Amino acid sequence: MKSIFTFATLLLATASALPISVSPSHRGPRALATRSNCSTQAVDASSETDTGGAGLNITNADSETRTYFVYENGCDTMPSKYISVDAGASKFISLPAQFQGRIVRGTTAVNLDGSAHTLGTWVEIGLDASGTGWADVSLIRGMDGAVTIAATDGTGATTGFSDNSVLNDATDSILEAKDSGAKAIKATEDWQAALLSNVVSYLSGKLGFTAAYVDDYHGNPVICSKNGRFGVTFYEGRP
Repeated sequence: MKSIFTFATLLLATASALPISVSPSHRGPRALATRSNCSTQAVDASSETDTGGAGLNITNADSETRTYFVYENGCDTMPSKYISVDAGASKFISLPAQFQGRIVRGTTAVNLDGSAHTLGTWVEIGLDASGTGWADVSLIRGMDGAVTIAATDGTGATTGFSDNSVLNDATDSILEAKDSGAKAIKATEDWQAALLSNVVSYLSGKLGFTAAYVDDYHGNPVICSKNGRFGVTFYEGRP
């Protein structure tokens, strides 16, 4: 079973950078388990200042202002923070030490209502104890638009995809309404790990297995940034 975090743990065979305790963010039981120290109120980080630490420089390549939400593993009912970015603009959002979680498209009306909203494209981020960052795009919980990720440590590492025909060409048979009412491609696996082969076949036919996690069984589309910083571009999507 592969994910950003299981993949990173495998690297311990040759390096000791990552802690063994790092766990997959998109595994169903993990994602639904509630931690006792989850945020009870999300912080609006739209005016946050980049002080040079770990985090994401988010570019909104959509045609209107969008809001993006940061969720820590095990805290699916309330994001820790969120950021609104004008169309064509970029903003930085910091991440705490050893962060493990995701950032997703959404709306304040839905994502701040105290319920879990998991359907959509996940940008998965993990920071190890040394400050090294690991990132991937996961479609295992659904797909609501394209995303690319680039390491900003000078290595040039990139992952993700910008082709929104993946979403726009999808037929109704593989679409599902998000809690906002917008239509997204269904999750490829349900919480009981049942594989939705028709969705996997469609996504893999469009993307292969090297640009994003289409399921938890193929590929390792993970990149590393030694400074814990990434540039993330969200293309036109359905929040």
